[in-house]
Amino acid sequence: MNTRIGVLALLGGVLVAAAWQARATAEIVSPANRATVSSPVKLVLKATGVEITPATEERAGTGHHHLFVDHDVTVVNDTIPRGVSGILHLGRGQTEFVFDSTTTVLKPGSHRIIDVVADWHHSPLKPWAADTVTFTVK
Repeated sequence: MNTRIGVLALLGGVLVAAAWQARATAEIVSPANRATVSSPVKLVLKATGVEITPATEERAGTGHHHLFVDHDVTVVNDTIPRGVSGILHLGRGQTEFVFDSTTTVLKPGSHRIIDVVADWHHSPLKPWAADTVTFTVK
């Protein structure tokens, strides 16, 4: 293969990978911002411009959700930390999560959830695809 063509093909792949990330957005569909809800709380997530897949899917254009539950966004070395209370990795490609007695219980009161979409390395997409919702559990 001609070296110039190979370099152009490589650059084209990088540009395609960058292009999908530039369009990616995240949205917390439910619960609505400032809503009052009852337990168990069902969180519904949506992403556009990125395919939500399991974290094991190592392919450009894919990602998975991470939830910061009553926790500030903390990204160390540009990756979302594991094993930290208040940070949930939805690594199976889930777009819904129920806060109940089998997962994480949200006690009555005000709560904030930040959804951040990251790639298979748990690095947030660039630019970030994130959304925040606050709500009250009665």
